[in-house]
Amino acid sequence: MSGSSVETTAGMVHEGVLHEGPEHLAAQLREPLAGAVSDGERVVAVMDDLSREAVSAALGTAAEHVEFLDPVEVHRVPAFTVASRWGRLTRNAGRPGARTTVVAQHFADVAGLGPDHWIRLDAALNVVLEGLPITMLCPCPQDPETLSIVRATHPTLRIDGHRVPNDQVRDPIEIVAEYPPPPPPELGPPTARLEFRLADLHALRRLVAAVAARTGLDQERAADVVLAVNEIATNSVEHGPGLGVLRLWADGTGMVAEVHDTGRMTIPFPGMVAPPASGERGRGLWLASELTDVLQVWSDERSGTVTRLRMDLA
Repeated sequence: MSGSSVETTAGMVHEGVLHEGPEHLAAQLREPLAGAVSDGERVVAVMDDLSREAVSAALGTAAEHVEFLDPVEVHRVPAFTVASRWGRLTRNAGRPGARTTVVAQHFADVAGLGPDHWIRLDAALNVVLEGLPITMLCPCPQDPETLSIVRATHPTLRIDGHRVPNDQVRDPIEIVAEYPPPPPPELGPPTARLEFRLADLHALRRLVAAVAARTGLDQERAADVVLAVNEIATNSVEHGPGLGVLRLWADGTGMVAEVHDTGRMTIPFPGMVAPPASGERGRGLWLASELTDVLQVWSDERSGTVTRLRMDLA
């Protein structure tokens, strides 16, 4: 076994921290978190109340430099969006190359989050965070079901404070094929609907802008959602069947835009990885993901491809 601290690396560390309760977890996290704080890293933690209290006590004054986030708020969005946000947090660090440390606890008691959520999230993290200066520590209870997820998705494990290499990590694409995102929930009658072809994109942008204004989005966020929907719709008519359907919903919290066509998309992690500088394929999804609060894509041979974007009021 190697030492207890996280080894210095220029890229991602994605480590499953196996624990038997808050005190055991705090004992394992004290050294890596105190070291990250001492090194001036940004340290963020998503933990349940008992674990947070135990870790704070173990860290002492160093806990003042840890940003504790609400688990319900972090995980109110889909797993792929959570992964994208951790990647964005790292890329937008205050200084180039600055390292970020995140404690991302697996929860059994957050409403609606089962094992499928966690394995999709961890598989996506291995794609989104590749090469980024981030240490992702994922506390997980030591039970058989959780252990199978942790071993499938974490290159290293932390057991009783020691780092252990894990040779059972699976290909993220294989995992997502086995645990695909659930089908899109029906949202009810839309606020607006438009069938479009390439010649209709100008009308499509006007419609999205009108609904965004009616929703109450500020000028910048309204412009962002118009651009994002235009990118998805352009992909649909230029790289898909040439005909798509736009549906829009607006409520008191924001708006949802959905583009549907009969084409089949085979990108396993849509909008989550920046396209290569030498090519344009994938640029539209990436830009749409960066501009909006949530991007979701579902695709199969029977129903085609559905892409949904959500933009919140704030």
